[in-house]
Amino acid sequence: MPKVVLAEVVPPFVAQQLQALLADAELDAIQDTSDEELARRAADADVLVTARAKVDAHTLALTPGVRFIQRLAVGYDNLDVDAIRAAGIPAANNPGFNSSSVAEHTIMLMLVVLHRFVAAHDATCSGGFPIPGFVLANQPHLRELGDETVGLIGLGSIGRAVAERMQGFKTHVLYFARHRADQATEAQLGVEYTPFNELLAEASIVSLHAPSSAETRHLIGPTELALMQPNSFLINTSRGDLVDEAALRQALQDGRLAGAALDVLEDEESKINPFSDLPQVVVTPHSGGITRTSMPRALRLAAANIDRFLCGEPVVNLVTT
Repeated sequence: MPKVVLAEVVPPFVAQQLQALLADAELDAIQDTSDEELARRAADADVLVTARAKVDAHTLALTPGVRFIQRLAVGYDNLDVDAIRAAGIPAANNPGFNSSSVAEHTIMLMLVVLHRFVAAHDATCSGGFPIPGFVLANQPHLRELGDETVGLIGLGSIGRAVAERMQGFKTHVLYFARHRADQATEAQLGVEYTPFNELLAEASIVSLHAPSSAETRHLIGPTELALMQPNSFLINTSRGDLVDEAALRQALQDGRLAGAALDVLEDEESKINPFSDLPQVVVTPHSGGITRTSMPRALRLAAANIDRFLCGEPVVNLVTT
């Protein structure tokens, strides 16, 4: 029976669900990507499944039997594509499984910063129900999403899902993407194509929805932050390395931005929030894409792709060939 190794720390029920979905394969959820454990339990694996664990030439040397790699998540920033391609191993990811959940999380973060939700919550927890003090003190800063101009950087499945939901708020939505959408799509989504620098200058909320790559690393740095309006917000539910965090921190401390809301950070392994001392920044723990709906969907898509591979059928969503 083919062996599938899940090399990722996940709750036991996730591994159980994946095993139940695999038609004819044995799943070993090792939940440990140490060299010793991979060499001991994954050397004879036919398929390697990951979410965030790194897969590179070193990993492949420890798992010589692997013939297919399936990522549970969107993107492929944890996969060394060159090394995997050089080894001749096909690898696939899971685009679109969490578009709805990330889009909702993105809009939630916009509303949180516009309505100063964290400050309001803290005020009621520490001092009862502080009306009219809190409201009167914050009223000039409280804003409605329908009055804002939202600029989307990227119009993939998540960017489009955000745009669709923005229509309900009657928000003016700009977008920039490497490839402009056709006019019918723009009309359907209610978005207006705007060059990158112009979008930064015009939007009161800039929301990032681009993949992680060498080209997009620090896409938002000192120059880009200087173009943004002084009362604007930066939202990032994409990848942490899209933002130069030192530059963002400086811009926030200088009052050049109203605030930021981030679901991703450059160094999430450290488990440290580098903005914890800045009250105008909201940080969530890369949780935007995981709900009780999206996770089973990811497992179903991954299991179906693994079954295709093991049955000799074409797999989908390949990132290497």
